[in-house]
Amino acid sequence: MNKILVSLLCAFCLLIAACKKSPEEKELDGSRIYFFYQTTCPHCHDAAKYIKEKHPDLKIVSRDIRLPGNQKLFRYAVKKYKIGEAAGTPLICFKDKYIMGWSDAKAQEFEKYAEPYQKQ
Repeated sequence: MNKILVSLLCAFCLLIAACKKSPEEKELDGSRIYFFYQTTCPHCHDAAKYIKEKHPDLKIVSRDIRLPGNQKLFRYAVKKYKIGEAAGTPLICFKDKYIMGWSDAKAQEFEKYAEPYQKQ
């Protein structure tokens, strides 16, 4: 009987551990826009300038991917959005969409994807 109880307790603990979200999952839950960048990337500067000028009140979490903690979050985002090895910056993450790179077309996408966040 004790073996059964211990086995059930172990199974329950494993189930609880499997259900817990990692810090990265909690952070990239879609409640905020994430902007991954590199300081040496001209496209990142263009995107940041555009967003700051067009949406100064929009709350965006910016992360320099060269910093160790941010690299881990960036790698998680790449995995979450199934970007693969072609991942680059800028990478702007929304709930279930992302924008990688920057151009006039990407700015239009940003406007569309950022709309729900402007009402928060």
